[in-house]
Amino acid sequence: MLFDHTVALCRRYTGETHAGASERLRRLPFGGPFIPMARDDLAFLEAQVLRALLEFPTTYTTRPLRILRVIPREDGAVIRFAADADPDGLADVIAWGLFSCGGEDDLRGICGLRSTGAAHGRVDVGLLGTDARLRLEGIPERAWWSAVELRCRAAEASGEVAPFWHAGLTPGERAFTERHGWFLEAQREVAAFGSALLRRLLIFRNEANWLDMAGFTKQVNTYGLRLTFAQTHRTDHDALIAHLTHPECGIALKEDMRTCSCRLGGSDCRIWLDGPSQLPGRLDLQFHSVERACEIAEYNQALTFAGSPEDEIRRFTGHSPGMIRACAPDCLRDHGRLAFMQRVAASRRKERQDLTLKSRRSSRRLR
Repeated sequence: MLFDHTVALCRRYTGETHAGASERLRRLPFGGPFIPMARDDLAFLEAQVLRALLEFPTTYTTRPLRILRVIPREDGAVIRFAADADPDGLADVIAWGLFSCGGEDDLRGICGLRSTGAAHGRVDVGLLGTDARLRLEGIPERAWWSAVELRCRAAEASGEVAPFWHAGLTPGERAFTERHGWFLEAQREVAAFGSALLRRLLIFRNEANWLDMAGFTKQVNTYGLRLTFAQTHRTDHDALIAHLTHPECGIALKEDMRTCSCRLGGSDCRIWLDGPSQLPGRLDLQFHSVERACEIAEYNQALTFAGSPEDEIRRFTGHSPGMIRACAPDCLRDHGRLAFMQRVAASRRKERQDLTLKSRRSSRRLR
């Protein structure tokens, strides 16, 4: 009975299957933490993955940052993306969000991230010059090869280097490292905190009924989450923080300060939490509520467009997919989420068409 309770507790934080969590917990050394800590290069790699996903626009999905589960193994986490994630959107996350792009002053993605293997819906990645490895699962073959093709064609068109299997630093990575190496070192100092958050990411889904979860980072030590709720389905922020700081599976976070309006009937609250001395870092939690039917309908339409499951859309919005509501007289009519997603999808298609055309022209010139 106690073991089953421990399994259920861990699953709320990691999203593991019952069988997977049971097997992992049985292999842990006696007295060890239920969610083991990553260290050194591995912690840095996991923190960089979380940072990249937070900085890339992965909103309008019922999964936190598109992730279905995180298996916190001692030799490297296994991150499984949700099967209902938009394959083209997932390809963009991989191509432009995880693998590096840009240069000296605008490097995006993870400097030195390389693919070490890909097959059967999974991609193994590692950090250049280290033994740090982790596995990305739930990636359709089409999404992976679409990401590779997209970046290779972009590199060919711009004269750059695609990073996937490059043996050393790309010119952009080298230029950024030489100029801003201090920035990467500062990120390394708070890497254990980011890794710990990644390994507990699913608590933000299992204990919070948000409509949308947007991520961001600030400076080098702050990871931020903005959770948007329907007013009738709002999760109490103190209850969520209690789960985050659970003595067995949580992190020993300490509240620094808060601005809270929900007690006065407001819709916005913000809470800053600091990690313990052995896990230096900062979490910026923002809670926002919407109550007009037209606003909830817009999130419903966005989730429907993104391919989220019907039962989850119904659970989090309280309505069936494709919900439509007329604006109330006091509505500011500031609706544009669905139109924005449609423009992004259109620009994605145009980008691929343009790169294909440039690639064909280059091939003809070589002949």
